[in-house]
Formats: sequence, structure tokens, C-alpha cells
Amino acid sequence: MLRKYATYTVEDFVKDENFIDWAKLFHTEYHAVWQDVISRYPYQREVIEQARQVVLQLSEASKLPAERKDVEDIWTEIELAITERESVRNNFFRRNLARLLTAASVILIMGMLWYQFQKTNDGKPGTYSELVKRAKGDLEEVTNTETVPLVVLLPDGSKVTMSKDSRLSYGKAFNGREREVFLSGEAFFEVTRNPAKPFLVYANGLITKVLGTSFRVTAFERDVKVVVAVKTGKVSVFSDNEDRKSNVVTLIPNQQAVFSRKQATISRSLVSRPQVIVSESELMLFSFSNAPVTDIFEALRKAYGVDIIYDKEMLAACRLTTSLSNETLFERLDVICEAIEAEYKVVDAQVIISGTKCN
Repeated sequence: MLRKYATYTVEDFVKDENFIDWAKLFHTEYHAVWQDVISRYPYQREVIEQARQVVLQLSEASKLPAERKDVEDIWTEIELAITERESVRNNFFRRNLARLLTAASVILIMGMLWYQFQKTNDGKPGTYSELVKRAKGDLEEVTNTETVPLVVLLPDGSKVTMSKDSRLSYGKAFNGREREVFLSGEAFFEVTRNPAKPFLVYANGLITKVLGTSFRVTAFERDVKVVVAVKTGKVSVFSDNEDRKSNVVTLIPNQQAVFSRKQATISRSLVSRPQVIVSESELMLFSFSNAPVTDIFEALRKAYGVDIIYDKEMLAACRLTTSLSNETLFERLDVICEAIEAEYKVVDAQVIISGTKCN
């Protein structure tokens, strides 16, 4: 197994996955193996060290793994250039090996960065920096580096409450047909209603479009997902790409959209803790005495604005006496379903009840 390393060049070592792992983590279990290689073939010590430095520079510069296929692609380009001049500079190459290796490593680093950037961003929605760069007009940027929320008032009177480590860019004046803002991080938006000028939030590949409502967007660049949760009003979300109109998801209070940045897909669900959306005067006490369970489900639907799907005929004989004053929506559903020996699951922001007839 080790015999092949006797004739390895720097290029060969840089392509070797075991060598890459050892070079980046010098103290790992691979260390004994490579010490054995050096002991057997001491003339390879300098070549191995040069190759290790190349891998370390690649890893440090790109902050990404130096994958074998990526390195092969870049080395191919270097080899083509070398081959064209091989007859002219063969002796020069031998005399100046160290300098050439340094130059090659620089080319590798630059090539790897370009290659990884293209591979990562090809066809993918833009990040915050890219979106801001291509935005039209002068932008105002606000950054919250404090642990306490930062409140920002926008030119149209809308209010944005920014969480820690969040950035927001917006037009100094919303003069266009739309009110556009760009977010990296987490923020709660309370948007002033203006049907003639929609409000758009661009966040890591997802666009949230509203007329006037309140909602939260969580879109840190380190995260693989973007989450939009609605508190009041209605929100439309779609991917920031050419096919975005074919995949528009509409959200109402207590619903959220989860956008996968890698697959560019959007799924809809309920928020983790749905809130009552009716006023105090409309909110009935959740205390029931021998009440049809269908009436209880209807009361929950109105209070939370959540669709609850069930078979009315199957549950027609089910009645329940209970008090549900302080529980959350899901805790209330747990109590009801346990009492009537039923189950529930949340599918596409709807609660689906399944069970058997009551005696």
C-alpha cells in the first residue's frame, strides 16, 4: 500500500484523500502512517512537506475541504500551461522547483476559491451581500451587534425589530413601485399598509411579499434554512429565482414557511406555539360541559385561525366536559384527543384528526 508513495509528486500527494486528511489534522491516526512513509522513503520528506503546505494553504484560504476532484480539475489547467512550455523551461523547472511550487500553490488557491464559489453559487439564490450589491438606488444599512433588540423605523413608517447579529439594508426613500428591504439575520416586521406599494423582504434566497402585516423572518447566512412566521395579516413567500412565480406559498397568522436554501424548496407548517388571534371580547372561556367535541374543535379553529380537519359523522356522538383555560393549542388538542381516543397530526399547516366513533 505504501509503495506507491515512493514515486509520488507534489501533485499526486495533493490529490490523495488520506494525505489531505493527515495534512489538515497533523495529529490524527494518519500520523503514524505518514511517518512510516517518510522513514521508508526519506528522499520524499521535502516533497511531502511541500504538498502538506499546499493543502494547508488551500484549506485556510477557502475554508472549505480540499476535495480530490476539485484539485484534479485545477491541476489539469496548470499542467496544460506547463506542457506547452516544457521543452523550453525543463531545466529551469528543476532549478527553481521551490519557487514554482509556491506559484502553483497560489494558482491553486485562487482557482479553488473561484471553483468553489462557482460550484456553490451557480444557479443559487443570492446572499445578503450579493443582493445589496445589485440593488438599485442608495441604501441605508443598519447592523445590530448588541444583545438587546434594535428597533428601526423605515421611511414609510414601518417598524423593524432586529435581533443580535442581524443586518438590514433599505432604500433611503421608497420611491419605486415596491418597498424593498434586505435582511441577514432575524427581524420582526410591522409593515404600514399600502396596497399600491407592496413591501418585499429579500433574505438569503427567499422573498416575502406583503401589503401590510406583521411577521418574523429568520435568515442567518450560516443557516441552511430561512423561516418566515406570520403574526397578523397575509404574506406571500417565493424563491428568488426565475421560477419563483410557479411556487408561491401564502401564509396566514400562526403559519410559517421554511425555505431550504440548498434545494430551493418551500414547505408550510404551523408555528411552534400558535397564538390566539381573536380579541378578548371574542374569546370565549375554554370551559365546556358535556359539549359536542365538534363544537370544541370549531372554537379552537376560530380562536387560532387554524384549519382542523375531522370526520363530523364519526365524531358526532363524542361529547366532552373539560376546562382548557391556560393550555397552548397543542396541549388543548392533546387533552381532547386523549379523552376521545383519537390522534392528530399537522400537515401543511392543517390539523388532521383521526380516530374511531364514540359510543
